[in-house]
Order: sequence, then C-alpha cells, then structure tokens
Amino acid sequence: MAGTVLYQKFARAYLTAEVNTISQDAGWSPNQFARVMSKSSTTVRAWLDGSRIPDKGNLSLLCDQAEVEVDRKRFILHVSDQLLKNSELISDLDERNLYIVESGERTYPVHVKWNPLLLSAVLQKEPYHMKVLAGPMEDPANKVKNWKRKERRARRFFGRFASSNHLSVEFYTPASAFADLEMLDPEERSEQIEHLKWVDSLPGAEVRVVRPPHFANYAFEAFESDEHTYAGPNFVYVDNLDQSRHVVDEKKLALYDQARRFLRSNSQGIGRFLDGGVHRLAEEHPE
Repeated sequence: MAGTVLYQKFARAYLTAEVNTISQDAGWSPNQFARVMSKSSTTVRAWLDGSRIPDKGNLSLLCDQAEVEVDRKRFILHVSDQLLKNSELISDLDERNLYIVESGERTYPVHVKWNPLLLSAVLQKEPYHMKVLAGPMEDPANKVKNWKRKERRARRFFGRFASSNHLSVEFYTPASAFADLEMLDPEERSEQIEHLKWVDSLPGAEVRVVRPPHFANYAFEAFESDEHTYAGPNFVYVDNLDQSRHVVDEKKLALYDQARRFLRSNSQGIGRFLDGGVHRLAEEHPE
C-alpha cells in the first residue's frame, strides 16, 4: 500500500510540474491560463499549486493550446492513465520516462547522475553527441533533432544555477570515457574538457571521474527533494534497452545510495584527474 501511495504522489507531482512548466513556457499568467482553458482562476490556481490535478481531457487540451510536442503530450496522458490505475510507471520504448527526468531536472534540488560508458547527457557538447554516440539506425536529421532537445535540456538545467534554487548535483563518469574524446578533433576535445571543468566550477556541482571496477555497471539518475520542495518523492530513474522505470521504494533507493557512496569513494574530481593527464589516466584505467 505504501508503494502505491508513493507512486500516486510521484505521478501527481510530475503532472503538477508539467502544468506549471507548460504554462510558464507559453508565457501565460494565471488569469491568461484560465482564459485559454475556459476555466475559473480558482481551478487553474489549484492546478498550479498541485491541490488538484487536471483530468485527462484538460491535460490534452492544455498540451494542444500550448502546442506541446506530440511525444511529450502522449507521455503526460500516459502518466495520467497510470495515476488512475494506481500503478508503477514502467514504460516501453513508446513511452519513455525521459520526460520525467527532464521534469525532475527542472524541479528537484539534488541530483546524482552516473553513466558507466559515456558522459552524462547534459554534460555533452554537440561534437561529442554527433561523433561519439553510436547510432547506426539513426538518420542524421534525427540525430540533429535529438541534439537540439538535449541542448535545450542542458540549457534549462544549468540555468538553474543562476537562481536561488540551491541546486546540487554530482556527475560521475568512468575514466575510460575520456578515451572516447580521441574521436574528436583537438579543438572539439579541448572544448568538451573545458565544459566539464566549467560545470565542476559551478557552486553545488561536482564532476567526478570513477576508476574501475565500477560495480555499478548500470546507468542511473537519482533525484532528491531535500524535504523543502513541492518536487515530489525521491526517486531513481533507470533506463534499460527495452524499458525505463522510476524507483520510489525506500529500501530500493537505499541500494542506489549505497552505489553512489561507492562511486564517490572510488572517484576523484575532474581537476585532479586532468592534472594527471587525460590520455595517460584513461589508458591506465581501461573499462
């Protein structure tokens, strides 16, 4: 029962965050929002503060009025369905929980990001995305489209450091990932490295390089509400080849926190790593 309650809270928090983000991105004041939706200002304010959740029809209308992309709209309606069913959000390739990750990056104050193979998505520069990431099934136009989305995601995420949101993030990346930078030309490689150093210099942000063995051989992203935000319950996002899911059960979250502690104890800051020489250390610590 406790798990069901947490899933309900999580789905409600996600939908509330999306209602706020969509209306803000559209540039609507609460009164304008009410007029667009043909609702009372009281109803719209209840949607915005999370005391009420729009039904599926109103969520669909909101997406249409704000010209939300089709895939994002479909996922919002998918979450609305899951909320009614009181079920866990486990999504297949057609409904990816990446939209929940993007929402969490806009609302949660504490983040942990680990990828055992690559730089985390929001750390990547365009040459890295275009040249390093595998994509034999993708056409170039689709890869550019995915980059533009990733670029908007990173811009929004790092823009939060300019506010008073007290954002805290730990990025973990394997030492072996730096060998992939050889696929870039010298200028692109330098730009990517400088970007990592810039992120590490932000207040509340760390970029740490993990030595093998990793033990945490799966990618995950953890989001903590820090107990003073409407963001929702703490959760971990896990993405596999055939599905993605979020984890809210406290016992399972503790296992991911244990993995984070191991990653931290077996890592060093990006500055210290680079002082040892990118290429030499990458070779000393192969995957």
